[in-house]
Amino acid sequence: MKNKNIIKLNKKISRRFIFLSLIKGSIVGAISWRLFDLQLIENQKYEKLSDNNQFDYHLISPDRGRILDRRMRLIAGNEDAFHLVLNWNQNLNTDNIIKRISKVINLEEKDIVSFKNKIKNIDNNFSKKIVITKNLSKKDLSKLVVRSVEFPEITFFMSKRRIYPQGNIVGHITGYVGGITNKNTKNYNNILSTDLKIGKSGLEKFFEKELTGKFGRKRNEVTSKGFVIESHVYENTIPGKDIQISLDMELQAFAIERLKRGNLKIQNINSVNNKKNNNSFFYLDDNNHIYKDKNNNIVDPNSGSLVVMDIENGEILCSVSSPGFDPNIFSNELGTKEWEYLKKNPRSPFLNRSISGVYPPGSTIKMAVALAALESGLIDYKTKFFCSGSRKLGDSEFHCWSKDGHGKLNLIEAIERSCDVYFYELGLKVGINKISLMMKKLGLGQYYDLEIDDRAKGVVPNKEWKLKRDGLRWSLGETLNASIGQGYILTTPLQLVTMTSRLASNGLKITPTFLIGKNKNGFESLKINNEHLNYIKRAMERVVIGENGTAKNYKIGNKNIEMAGKTGTVQVVRISETEREDGVVKNEDRPWEKRDHALFIGYAPSSKPKYAISVVVEHGGSGSSVAAPIARDVFKHLFGFKQTG
Repeated sequence: MKNKNIIKLNKKISRRFIFLSLIKGSIVGAISWRLFDLQLIENQKYEKLSDNNQFDYHLISPDRGRILDRRMRLIAGNEDAFHLVLNWNQNLNTDNIIKRISKVINLEEKDIVSFKNKIKNIDNNFSKKIVITKNLSKKDLSKLVVRSVEFPEITFFMSKRRIYPQGNIVGHITGYVGGITNKNTKNYNNILSTDLKIGKSGLEKFFEKELTGKFGRKRNEVTSKGFVIESHVYENTIPGKDIQISLDMELQAFAIERLKRGNLKIQNINSVNNKKNNNSFFYLDDNNHIYKDKNNNIVDPNSGSLVVMDIENGEILCSVSSPGFDPNIFSNELGTKEWEYLKKNPRSPFLNRSISGVYPPGSTIKMAVALAALESGLIDYKTKFFCSGSRKLGDSEFHCWSKDGHGKLNLIEAIERSCDVYFYELGLKVGINKISLMMKKLGLGQYYDLEIDDRAKGVVPNKEWKLKRDGLRWSLGETLNASIGQGYILTTPLQLVTMTSRLASNGLKITPTFLIGKNKNGFESLKINNEHLNYIKRAMERVVIGENGTAKNYKIGNKNIEMAGKTGTVQVVRISETEREDGVVKNEDRPWEKRDHALFIGYAPSSKPKYAISVVVEHGGSGSSVAAPIARDVFKHLFGFKQTG
């Protein structure tokens, strides 16, 4: 019995031993497998995590490519910029540090405010570098370096800052650069380099890919608290490409000064005891001069546009828009006050009037109406109409600018004298659809393949356009308005200079560009009758040299080099019948915003066209007396004539 009990006990112990051995083996196996998994299978994963804790990777921004004018003058480039940086930790008294630094150098208030906001927004207690200012001058840098013992918490680093040596004379074309925003990150593969700047407008934006270059890479070895032990560059940057454009900075500088001055008197502000109007737009545009009208009142300089194009290749030599802005203000941290002033300024200094500004073309469009009539065979060179000073249509009366009329005229005389009634008659004969087709053929109402994205299309209306937009039929009265460049028609100064180039080139499809050599293969023909084009060009010559030409007082005065053109005066406010009876208030006596726009388009030399021009002076008054002399002086500058007055 005893042996049986012993045998049962031994069996029971054996089973328990086996069970415990299995449990022990399972535990040991699990631990062994986990060790194997950690050491071999997941080794790379944890090695990578370890490296991320030990190394801090940074992208190095490349030097941005330069923008140069046609004579290799610098328009946009780079210069060294010095940053003042605080090696922050939670134990520092930042207010005291700023106070001590301010005793050595002058810190701008906006930089101090920005720095304090960064301190407030710190979301952990890890040590980190915080920029105090990005605008440290070399002089201030030297002052702090020699006293570095007093400021163990600060360091310095150097980056590149975008500079625009030409300032506001070309700001609309170059555009400017700024930091990457969340909107831009997808285009840069989530690059968040703190000193990277990208093009925000103008050429800087259009040529972003070419100007940016290739990023370098740097690896910093850091402690667990974020202190850098060692830094190593293991991939060098490649600078961006330089872009040479067709603008001529000498011409650009002359043109913007001449446009702003117009018929005003200009004086250096330091030479006279005068104060500027605090509401003037030319804050950040021109703080060195004052402008006076004929009554000696201080006024703002002219607003408007001036564009010069090389007719042979479509290259834009000059594109001026006034008022302008200095793109250098964006290279530093733009203050809220300056930004609000620019953004809310009633004269819109950010608007590139040459390319994005739209205006009724006025009488500058009359050559297109004339060509539509000639090409349709509805008139010939001898066709005459009588101008009595107005043209009745139903119950409405459409007036000519000449109250007493021009009498009986043919087409060339009508263009020379800019007779409105003649073109009312042409408009009724030809119809808006054919006029619209000719305007578009000459380059109006369309975008061009231009190196700036911010462009306006303008409006070239026809019957279908109005029906689609308003659900209404086109009226004959609207045709009369369109025939003299009023009503719905809107054009840009760039379109006007392109139209002029196409007329002057004997009907080639000139297209504008800011790049040298882009149109080296020439242009196709618009297939307009050459005899008609030559007739129109003779009429444009008569505008300047003819006895009754509207610009006869502003010829260049050289028999070998003379300009041809067309004036335009655009009503901004409609003149009522009561005003016509009582006497129309003179343009200069109206509020600025109610004055007429002054326009001129032209080309020179008239015998062998080389350059085309368009001038728009906003609320400037008469195209004959305001815009034409500006165009003449720019042509004289181009051809090297001595300027007078």
